[in-house]
Amino acid sequence: MASKTVLLIEEIKKIIQNVHTGVFYMGTTKTTPYPYITFQISDIGASKKLELDYWTDKPDSIELETLADNVGDYLNKYTLTNEHHSITIYKNDDRQRLDETIIKRINESYLIRYFGKEE
Repeated sequence: MASKTVLLIEEIKKIIQNVHTGVFYMGTTKTTPYPYITFQISDIGASKKLELDYWTDKPDSIELETLADNVGDYLNKYTLTNEHHSITIYKNDDRQRLDETIIKRINESYLIRYFGKEE
């Protein structure tokens, strides 16, 4: 994994943690307390896709919907510029509720306009 990708992952994690502290790249352990958020980043052409999964073990999804709304409000049009890159995050309108037997999950994605700076 390139160092710019690692930096981007760390920065995205910090940004989301401004709304909720339980944020993890790719996955968690079985002992991770609910609710939590997992994320991954992939390339789509000249941009990047940020995919978020919100998880809870509560019988209803009200807390999860509120968490997803709060993160969405915070992330949409969020811009960060530093010595490594410039990013702007845009919310996609693709939220899906994916109810498992006991665990509830919401999945949604964001578009990241990414401009890396030369080193």
